[in-house]
Amino acid sequence: FLELKAETDADVLAMQCGDFYEFFADDAELVADELDLKISQKSSHGSSYPMAGVPLSELTPYLKALVERGYRVAVADQYETDDGGHAREITRVITPGTLLETADDDARYLAAVVCENGETGDGDAAGGPYGVAFADVTTGRFLATELDDRSDLRAELYRFDPAELLPGPTLRNDDDLLAAVRDDLSGAVSVFDAEAFAPGRAAHAVREQFGEAATDSVGLDSALAVRASGAALAYVSETGAGVLASMTRLTAYGAADHVELDATTQRNLELTETMRGETDGSVFDAVDHTVTAAGGRLLREWLTRPKRDRAELDRRLDAVDALASAALARDRLRDVLGDAYDLERLAARATSGSAGARELSSVRDTLALVPALGDAVAETPLASSPVDEVLRRPDRDRVRDLHDELAEALAEDPPKTTTDGGMFRTGYDEALDDLIERHEAAREWIDTLAERETRRHGLAHVTVGRNKTDGYYIQVGKSAADDVPDHYREIKTLKNSKRFVTDELAEREREVLRLEEARGELERELFETLRERVADAAELLQDGGRPLAEADALAALATPAAGNAGTRP
Repeated sequence: FLELKAETDADVLAMQCGDFYEFFADDAELVADELDLKISQKSSHGSSYPMAGVPLSELTPYLKALVERGYRVAVADQYETDDGGHAREITRVITPGTLLETADDDARYLAAVVCENGETGDGDAAGGPYGVAFADVTTGRFLATELDDRSDLRAELYRFDPAELLPGPTLRNDDDLLAAVRDDLSGAVSVFDAEAFAPGRAAHAVREQFGEAATDSVGLDSALAVRASGAALAYVSETGAGVLASMTRLTAYGAADHVELDATTQRNLELTETMRGETDGSVFDAVDHTVTAAGGRLLREWLTRPKRDRAELDRRLDAVDALASAALARDRLRDVLGDAYDLERLAARATSGSAGARELSSVRDTLALVPALGDAVAETPLASSPVDEVLRRPDRDRVRDLHDELAEALAEDPPKTTTDGGMFRTGYDEALDDLIERHEAAREWIDTLAERETRRHGLAHVTVGRNKTDGYYIQVGKSAADDVPDHYREIKTLKNSKRFVTDELAEREREVLRLEEARGELERELFETLRERVADAAELLQDGGRPLAEADALAALATPAAGNAGTRP
């Protein structure tokens, strides 16, 4: 533990020890204080160290709590060595801007900012220009731009409200900027390798992630923005969040695309929070009638980054007009959307390797809604509105193919964890079906053993059980223990009974264990292959999720427009 802790600059290390993640020494005292964990003592090499731990399956909420309080947490996982022993290595570092597991529906951005010289001038236009990149690891969104001055930078940071900020080399000692960031934002400021901001290295990272011609295709001609983008990509990669594959598209934007709202104006308008810092009572709170997490995120973006494009605004207003006038179709659309899961975040979970069978079934069920949404507006006034155009954007054929593949593979209601079995439908894989059939037959032989032994040997109070110490055993009440047949071998005496084993039961136990292991390995292989298939379709999921979010946001605006007799601008 101490050697691994010395390898990382994380504040806390969680190290896997069998079925638990343990914290030791100062880290144990820190997490005990922050998370109300119980401290025990661990003796090692003649010394005693504080120790606190959480079960493997319960690490995520503790990680989330620590990271949201500003701590960087390293996770060291255990693996088997060639000689049959165990070793551990740090597999990821979770930071405020790279926390994948979050129940919060809001976007969670990591921001990188770079400036050529970091020198400041006079007034509000101090410093600049600045290159800025924003990456949301929970959805795969990645945006970059160049900003002229300090005022524009503060406005964008306030608008995106990043959970973590990476200042470039020349900005790390800029006390005025960092003080302003800390005043305006609740996120953490982290120092990252200066080399990651270097022009050549950053440009290489961007090309590797988004393609050789990515910057040209999106019109990102700012070397500063590329430097910020490369640093953000390197940081996500180095922390081991595993979601780089979900970042499929680089989006460049400019100040001219949106109405300029500085941080003070955004705060005074109470767009997303009141002057007291509360969501209740904000403009967003008043108009948010969305029924999906992605729809709520998009509506918030529309409010904080208003478009200047008149044609786009008219298109939205046409859609809201149509939705406000077609109450039945609007309600039907919202009913269908209410069953949709967050495809952008599910794509990120799949690419990171953290999605379980439940997440893949959520992908399956949401993809099934794409044609259902089309049916919801067909033969209604919405069929000739921009709403229908929005819902036609996903590639229906690719959506259907991925849905059908998942529907063919996954059980209707798969288990929460991938170790419980029962993830796949019968008929999906012949080898798995054969293992399951043999395993269930072996289990049935054991499950009916007590009844057969009672009938065959006339014994009373016979049960068959299993535990880690004794394995499978036949338990007989003491009053009948002397009458057991000769082939019963006694293994334990209890207060009111005795436990026995037979050669046949021992062989059946070996068969059950062998089949359980083979079934588990095959199910795990099949599931990982299926998850990789979904991960490969991350861009499809993002492209399918965004129209659902837009339809939700438009319907949300139409709901109060209709209910309050709103007037179109």
